[in-house]
Amino acid sequence: MNDLSPEIRNLYIKYNGDIKRLLAENPNPDYLYALSDIRENLLEWYEFDRAASLLQVGSDYGALTGLYSRRVSHVTVLDSSQNNLSFNRLRHQDRNNIRYVNGELSSIHGETFDYVVIAGSLKEPVKEQIEKAKALLRPGGKLILSVCNRLGLKYQAGAIPDQIRLSRKELMELLCGSGRTEGKAAFYYPMPDYKLPITLYSDSYLPSKGDLTHAILAYDYPKYLRFDLGKMFDEVCEGKEFETFANSFLTIWSCHEED
Repeated sequence: MNDLSPEIRNLYIKYNGDIKRLLAENPNPDYLYALSDIRENLLEWYEFDRAASLLQVGSDYGALTGLYSRRVSHVTVLDSSQNNLSFNRLRHQDRNNIRYVNGELSSIHGETFDYVVIAGSLKEPVKEQIEKAKALLRPGGKLILSVCNRLGLKYQAGAIPDQIRLSRKELMELLCGSGRTEGKAAFYYPMPDYKLPITLYSDSYLPSKGDLTHAILAYDYPKYLRFDLGKMFDEVCEGKEFETFANSFLTIWSCHEED
């Protein structure tokens, strides 16, 4: 996605921070993704340790920063774009537990965190990024990562995928190694995707045939789909392959067995 920070900043100031009115009067998928409070559904349910510190990799227009700042003691927002950081700072100017750092993962030296979150901001080389993120965790810390699934049905139906897309097997190997002995990763499946999640499934709570027959169309689906998406989700659910073809993943990795 292009950097819309200056554009969104001007609108935010024009509407005095009234995001609901801004979105209602300016229907635009990019604005929705950048500003909607639906974004918080991705991790609103998660029980963060309130005394913890968290590194947010990628400012992401501050869509999740507010949630983090309300749930943990201290948040560090890391982004290579000063524009993104500037808008995030404006959006959360009333929060006093957020620090903004301009740079990459390699810019962080001499400190560790209880949580490192990479929500849709994973970059190449992917393996190196994940290893750097793990190295910034304190003992018992957790890496929280969300990414689109290269095999996701929405992309097979014609939606445009993110630049970084991984299958479940690829993601598992990157997080836990091919032998799956390098820590443990819990997988969750946001629907319709991690960007604007409405429902969240997990390996212990998967959809059955009929649950997704009338699957909510994502805001970025093409006008004409290549196939009946609801019917295909029924097929993969009945065939017990939802985990393989889910649109995106949310993973929580820890070096310990407990997650």
